[in-house]
Amino acid sequence: MPKDDFRNFLILKKIEEDKEKGGNFFQSLSQNKFNILGLFLLILFIFFIYNIFFTKVNLQNTISQNNYFQIDNGESVSHIGQRLEEEKVIKSALAFKVYVKLFSRNELVQAGIYQFNKDDTLVSVANKIINSHYAISPVKITLPEGYSNAKLANIISTAFSSVSDKTQLKDDFSEANILSKISDKEGYLFPETYLFLPNVTLDEVIKEMESKSYTNLKKFFSDEKENLHIYALDLNDLKLEDYFIDETQTINLNKRLTIINQVGTTTVSIGDIVKMASYLEGEANNEQDMRMVAGVLWTRLKINYPLQIDAATSTYKEKGFTKTPINNPGMVAIRSTINPINLGYIYYITGNDGKNYYAKDYETHLDNINKYLRNQ
Repeated sequence: MPKDDFRNFLILKKIEEDKEKGGNFFQSLSQNKFNILGLFLLILFIFFIYNIFFTKVNLQNTISQNNYFQIDNGESVSHIGQRLEEEKVIKSALAFKVYVKLFSRNELVQAGIYQFNKDDTLVSVANKIINSHYAISPVKITLPEGYSNAKLANIISTAFSSVSDKTQLKDDFSEANILSKISDKEGYLFPETYLFLPNVTLDEVIKEMESKSYTNLKKFFSDEKENLHIYALDLNDLKLEDYFIDETQTINLNKRLTIINQVGTTTVSIGDIVKMASYLEGEANNEQDMRMVAGVLWTRLKINYPLQIDAATSTYKEKGFTKTPINNPGMVAIRSTINPINLGYIYYITGNDGKNYYAKDYETHLDNINKYLRNQ
């Protein structure tokens, strides 16, 4: 090979090597950029996670004194997280929900009263709730549907008398005192499970039960007025503000409204509806029978026949509604009152087997009595 050709060969080879080195350099530089970006994003993600989960909570905006936080029976994880975020205790309701769902062994969060401190983080707040680390053991009161005020007074008194440290009690929770304060509230102490601090007052307990009744009744009439054909007295759209006064949380029990159902067109008040629901609680054991009995009782009212409710003996002599409800009904009874099943029955009994038996005439009614009451 001539010298010039060999030299040119070497020069070309050198140029190719330099190009290859330059390409590797830029390729390496490009890869390093992606590595640096990835590292930056990873650090940013770690900082974000730390900031959300491990920074200390903010207790300046908590509503409760002593940083108490109450979780009610049946409250969802989403709603608890939302409340904590709204009070700015935690920074993310979603992060709280994810953490609880991942690390909780129970499907439902335990209701109770919790206390947070300035060293808590979202993780420690969630762990207290997951593991039911109560700040104060709450007084738990469960009011069953259809219980009279006398029974409720006994349940409330018994619950507060079980508090081990009696110095925490700040009010008179004797059965007699409770009954004297709720004597005019029959029908409007909502059956529910409640949690209270031991130092709560009796007036606060009663107010909470009345508030639950108001809230549930208003929500029911708001949600169901179209489905169950509930109208104003003139059959126009029902205006809730005419019946439910939010400022004082009181119900206009005497203002009348119109219901159209299987029994026909009925004009009643919310007070009448609650009374009827209280009868159903005492006369039937399930929703189907409640609706059946409601059909019978509405029919009796229409034909001016005594209601004849066993739990209200005055209804055997006096026609129409009792002056007040006879117990505190739940929402199933309220709904059944407005949505009766009318098959033309006028009579019914509850047999010794606990089942209801219906009749369209008195002769069949007597047969049912002989068959299901006297001969069993």
